[in-house]
Amino acid sequence: MSNWSPRQRKLETVKRAVHRGELIQLPYFEVEIDGRTLRYSGPDESPLMWGRVQTLFAKEPTTIPYLESFGSDDLMLDVGANVGMYSIYAAVMTGCQVVSVEPESLNFAELNKNVYLNGLHGRVTPICAAATDTRKIDRLNLGTFGIGYAFHDFGENTWTKDQKWTPDVTTKRDQRVQQGCMGIPIDELVSSGFMRTPDHIKIDVDGLEHRVIAGAHNTLRDPRVKTVLIELDHAIEQSHYILEMMQRIGWKYSEDQLITNRNLIMKKDRVRELRDLRKDGFNYIFFRDDRYFDLFTNFLASYEPPYNEQNRMVHAPKLIDATKKA
Repeated sequence: MSNWSPRQRKLETVKRAVHRGELIQLPYFEVEIDGRTLRYSGPDESPLMWGRVQTLFAKEPTTIPYLESFGSDDLMLDVGANVGMYSIYAAVMTGCQVVSVEPESLNFAELNKNVYLNGLHGRVTPICAAATDTRKIDRLNLGTFGIGYAFHDFGENTWTKDQKWTPDVTTKRDQRVQQGCMGIPIDELVSSGFMRTPDHIKIDVDGLEHRVIAGAHNTLRDPRVKTVLIELDHAIEQSHYILEMMQRIGWKYSEDQLITNRNLIMKKDRVRELRDLRKDGFNYIFFRDDRYFDLFTNFLASYEPPYNEQNRMVHAPKLIDATKKA
């Protein structure tokens, strides 16, 4: 069910429990939202997953009202789904269908666990592949070998320096772990008959968005596509081409959506300045329906940044550990 009257959500409590099936036991985090239950896999060896759950509403503030605008008959294509935080949210909260594309093996396994834990088989369909500009088999350069991590590169190494994850863990640019991977364009996912034209496309692939866009030439021009969310890094020159191209073929975006930052409400001139300076980046939500202008304006009207200036959450949820009772 779509929601066009958005409000900022806050996560008060999270329960930690264990699913005990006939053949598998899965620790998970559980949250209740408007009478609906969402479960996210929480393996003991991955503390990052707790971070992803507790920042569900804080990390990308405008993504939540965007997802809640979907209808129950809609189909979302989630490109770069990671462990499926937003795929699961959209499917549970709106009843929509989701095709989730994620190439990295550990994240893909967690994505499938999340589908299982939420009973979403038949509604959320994971694909272990990289969306790109041409069909090919190549190597996936990992950001690191760990559950929930990102910054993976398909078919190339875009890093200009080493990536430091923690004070003690660094991935060296020239020593990245590799996995074999299939690449496929979005246009072929649709033309092959595997999926119908999606109503919504969400693209977050940490720097290779231009290749995903190149492989979606026909799909992006199909009037049946209602929205496209693209994470654009202003430091990447192709991002500016994507922004210009999307507007040229008829897509719109809301400046109120862009200034709704997790740390502060930005000035609109500052967004343009950062774009001109080739600094920072934003999730650009493109749409055709002018109701999205009102949606993001209304969301901004009562918005309070969930992070302070020191980049710490203002309101962190309480964790209730029920694993010993399970």
